[in-house]
Amino acid sequence: MDPSEISNRRASATLSASDQTGSAGEAAATQAHTSQFHFRHIPELDGFRGVSILLVFVGHIVEYRAAGVRSYALATSCGSLGVLLFFVLSGFLITGLLHRERSTTGKIDFRRFYVRRVLRLGPAFFLFLLTVVILMCFGLVTDVPRKEIIECLLYARNIFGRSLTLGHIWSLSLEEQFYLLWPFVFSILALRRSANIVTIICLSIATWRTAAIATHLFSYESGIYSRRPYFRFDSILIGACLVLWLASSPRALVLGRKLLSIVPPVVLWGALLCWTALGEDLTHALYLSIQEILVAIVLAQLVLCNYTKYAAIFRSGALRYLGTISYSLYLWQQLFLVTSVPSWGPLREFPLCVVVPVAIAAASNHWIEKPVLGLKNRLAPQSLPK
Repeated sequence: MDPSEISNRRASATLSASDQTGSAGEAAATQAHTSQFHFRHIPELDGFRGVSILLVFVGHIVEYRAAGVRSYALATSCGSLGVLLFFVLSGFLITGLLHRERSTTGKIDFRRFYVRRVLRLGPAFFLFLLTVVILMCFGLVTDVPRKEIIECLLYARNIFGRSLTLGHIWSLSLEEQFYLLWPFVFSILALRRSANIVTIICLSIATWRTAAIATHLFSYESGIYSRRPYFRFDSILIGACLVLWLASSPRALVLGRKLLSIVPPVVLWGALLCWTALGEDLTHALYLSIQEILVAIVLAQLVLCNYTKYAAIFRSGALRYLGTISYSLYLWQQLFLVTSVPSWGPLREFPLCVVVPVAIAAASNHWIEKPVLGLKNRLAPQSLPK
């Protein structure tokens, strides 16, 4: 999940540099007519991240407390959708940053990129793992073998490990494996053709996964298709495809805005939720690929039509704050919503199982992540203006 260096304090996307001045109405009018895409800040994407963590929360609450098989399946799909939203948004934002840096400076500063990622992700992650180790010593966490801590530190949890307590680290592992390679790969792509090349790579991974599932190369229930990098990198790459097409093709920008301004958001979100609930029963092979496309379309609408009343929902303070603390919240929710043995009494029962991880995540964000953010900006400042 997440959760990655997708902080909108640094950059997100907007449709014109002139949006930084004037009233919100003037900015919206500018956005509605410009045919040039500039990578800047969109507050709605904090809200998008807030929706992502809400889906994970609701999914885990129901999944591990559901009485029926169907409820369990729907809850699992809900949580998985939340993780997918994180993946697509991550690919969109970080590739947008890389594209902007390379377009402006002609290169990518790898040292700065990796220093910023370590400082963004490391403190909260190490605090969480340290807490798990302490709880293991007191017998309050019993399903984590010691070697799994090392597997998580090496971001290999999507390949190794079986515990519930650290099960969610698979998504962080997948994401970090991707970003270990992606800046180098992107730096050697022909910039003008990068959208086409990345689209081909993304389609190739999706086709490979579809063929593997259709031919029963591995057991579908084993989790290999959803967690292994060679079957799942396209979930991040599709976000990269979106931002590269918007940044490199004015025609794609204008056409996308025109089409997406016609379709009501409720239709797109309805299609995404219906496919999430029913699609896997229809086709295992194409389920994830179609879901990724729908998520990319929903994200594109929010980016291109961010002057609408629909976008105002994602600018709400509550959703944006959830998005701000979503990384820490994703880390901590597992201990309270998923793991049930040994019993922690009321701490693992509603409503404390929700309130406590939110409180811990808020504290982590305020006292750990924010101070380190300032250090990050001093040690590895962005080469481009915000």
